[in-house]
Amino acid sequence: MMCESEVECTSWIRLFRAFDLDHDGFIPTTDLKRAIRDSAFSFGLNPEEVVTMLANIDDNGDKLIDFPEFCTLMSRAKHRRVLHLMFRAVQFVVPKSKRSEPFDYLQKYKCCPPPVFMLIISIIQVAIYIYYTIESGEGVSITGPVPSKSPLIFNPYRKSEVWRYITYMFIHIGIYHVTYNVLTQLLLGVPLELVHQWRVIVVYLAGVLSGSLLVSAVDSRVFLAGASGGVYALLAAHLAELIMNWSEMEFNWIRAIVLVILIGSDTAVSVYQRYFVDRVDRVSYVSHIGGFVAGVLLGVVILRNFRRHRWEGKLWWASLVAFVFFIAICVVLIIAPDMMSF
Repeated sequence: MMCESEVECTSWIRLFRAFDLDHDGFIPTTDLKRAIRDSAFSFGLNPEEVVTMLANIDDNGDKLIDFPEFCTLMSRAKHRRVLHLMFRAVQFVVPKSKRSEPFDYLQKYKCCPPPVFMLIISIIQVAIYIYYTIESGEGVSITGPVPSKSPLIFNPYRKSEVWRYITYMFIHIGIYHVTYNVLTQLLLGVPLELVHQWRVIVVYLAGVLSGSLLVSAVDSRVFLAGASGGVYALLAAHLAELIMNWSEMEFNWIRAIVLVILIGSDTAVSVYQRYFVDRVDRVSYVSHIGGFVAGVLLGVVILRNFRRHRWEGKLWWASLVAFVFFIAICVVLIIAPDMMSF
């Protein structure tokens, strides 16, 4: 039996009994195939998928389907529904002309490793936000609390604690901050992770690091918190893909408008919190810029390109050099004041 839980097994038994009209423990093969073909469209299955699902369904050739054979069919149907969701995700992040290869890849996809990085990161971020909200006693608000004493937040007065250049992504300031970042990275990051796998993790973390380096270089007297560097890296990578494949992307104008609204609204809130909120431990918004730069440049270098053109090789090298140069400039700006003080 291929059901994964008692509830699922029970539902399959009930469905089998609904088809087993004479209650003899068997379903005529022709009746079951006809029912599946008639309802295939309602479940989003095309004729080719139906043929694949029904292949070799009658193992012993007796023209009757027993319950174990029915379980095999249900397992295949469940797999097709998962694939259908995966294909929808691919359509969201991959232009039409480049879909054949990722679609072929997904046909063989076994969910191992599953695209869980964004989910795990999001759960940790929400849990830490809840912890500091309870600890501070301030309650839930738009602009706080700011856990400035946390060992995770980027503290401008403790730059020698290098882990803070990454771990600040786990700290969020206010309910809007954590909600925006978590929802955006789940809605956009999970489809990207499904297609590009570990490469999305690299782009995300590079956006986090680029954001903290840029803040430390040009806005060095403020705290830094939130996953905006990584989120903006994902937004930038998708925006760059949208622009480069404008004519092939479905609902291109709608996507562009949604991305502009997401980026503009969040940046506006961050600027407000930086310059107009009256508190000592203000938080920088410059990480958005650093993450966006990393997403545009490193997205070209790291993310999987399913169909490569000649000119893209030059773009690859140009993007890599530009990203390295960007990181180098940030590092120089960070260490230069310390070197001049000696």
